[in-house]
Order: sequence, then structure tokens, then C-alpha cells
Amino acid sequence: MKQTKNMHPSQENFKTNRALRFYFEVLGLERLHYGLWEESDALTLDGVKLAQERYENFLITEIEGIANTQGTTTILDVGCGSGIMSEALHNKGFKVEGLSPDLYQKEVFEKRLPGKFILARFQNFEPSTKYEVLVMSESAQYIPLHQLFDKAKECLVNDGYLLVCDYFTLDHATGLLGKSGHRLNAFLETAAKSGFEIIKHRDITAQTIPTLDAAMSFLNKYIYPALDIVAEKFIEKKPRLFKFLKWIFRKKILKFHQNLELIDSAKFANQKRYMYYLLRKSNEKG
Repeated sequence: MKQTKNMHPSQENFKTNRALRFYFEVLGLERLHYGLWEESDALTLDGVKLAQERYENFLITEIEGIANTQGTTTILDVGCGSGIMSEALHNKGFKVEGLSPDLYQKEVFEKRLPGKFILARFQNFEPSTKYEVLVMSESAQYIPLHQLFDKAKECLVNDGYLLVCDYFTLDHATGLLGKSGHRLNAFLETAAKSGFEIIKHRDITAQTIPTLDAAMSFLNKYIYPALDIVAEKFIEKKPRLFKFLKWIFRKKILKFHQNLELIDSAKFANQKRYMYYLLRKSNEKG
């Protein structure tokens, strides 16, 4: 079913993202975002986990900073993933609700904490209450800009905060990297026009791109050698079938190699910026 702009959440065709299940159940990655790396971190799976935890703690510290000055208690975690950050915030006394259009995330979230889970796409979400903070950790990129800020205004109390931590494309970006993420200047312009003021910002590109190097290292160390072994055995037993299957799946194989551009850290650094923004909704009278 094709989703339309005004489709009610109950009419949407929600699915399970199996890639997320792989990260969570096979690799043991409870967090689905980039990490915040230090020079001493090893480019290993354990290094990824450590960097991801540091990234999460950075966001939690930022939220605690808001709470210390505003008495903030209500949070909507947009694109909440496994709910691990929502759980940490809940344990710190915040009232947290998670939102995601993914059925697997719903299952994991509801097992993890007693907070409310909302199965919806943010742009189609119909809030029954207003929140003091909206958290978007690598979820803003999936929401059309005008809908992102319009819905954020609808969900937030006056002077409420929108916390966005995500990667953005620069104006000169091209290819797949140029299509992945919002244009940074367009994001900033739309935020200003929508009545959001930037309170804090931080460029964390250099601290996040080692995640890509770790992914490339994992491919080179484990995935490619495993594929070579399987291919060699297949060629020995069924050489003609192997050639036929390789031809049948040639487009998928080509797409896989093209997608490797997305984890090229040098290209990422040239065409993207990974940014942290804390924005505040203007006080609307009336």
C-alpha cells in the first residue's frame, strides 16, 4: 500500500526491518547509530560498542543540561531503536515515550521498559499531549524537512527543545552520498523559517567517521573472505550454475559495490557533516 501524506497511522503498512534484527541479535549492537570515537578506540566490534555508548551518553548529558535549567521531564524519542537510550532516560526519572514505524523496534522497546511506544511515522503522528523535548538521533534524515519542523512544532510545548544529532550533505555532494541525508543549508534555513532557534551546535564529523572505517575493516576481515570461500566451493561443484547465478544477480552485485561508497570515510568527510543541534521552539502566543 502506498502511503499518502494524510494517511491515518492505523492504515499504514508497517514492516520489520531485518537489518536491525541482524545488528541487534547477531552482532549484539543494541545501539543503531554512529559512535563518538576517541583516538585510543580500536576499530573492532567492541570499539564500535564503546563509541556508541559514548555517543549516547553525550546526548543524555545534553538532555540533563536542559532539565537542570528548565525542569524538563517529558521526552519523545523519535526513531527510538531498541529503546536503550529511552531506558537510560527513564531510569534517570524522565517520562519517555518512544516512536518508530518499525515492528521489531516496537517488540524490543516494549520488552525493555514500561514507557509508551507509538507505532507511527513521525510526520503522520497525531500527538495527544505535548512534550518538552523531542530527540532525533539519526532519524531526522528520514522525515521531509517541512513535515519535520511542522510536526515538531505541533508536538512541543512553547520553548520546547528539538535535539537533532545526524549527518547532513553539503551543497557540493553528489552520488549516493549526496542523496543520503538532508542538505545542511536547507535544514538550517527551514528551521529558521519554522520558528526554531539554534541554541547549541557541534560538528562531530571527525569523531563519528571511524564508525565507517570499522565497518570497512569488518567487511575486509570477515565478509569478503567468507564470500570467497563459499564462491570457491560453489565453483568447484557447479561452475556453470555459479556463472548463471552471477549473471542473474549482476545488478544486485553492482548495487552492493556502489553502496560501498556510503562507508568510505574520506568521501564522507568531503561531502557530509555529522552535526549536533539543540533547537528551541519559539514561544507562540495565543
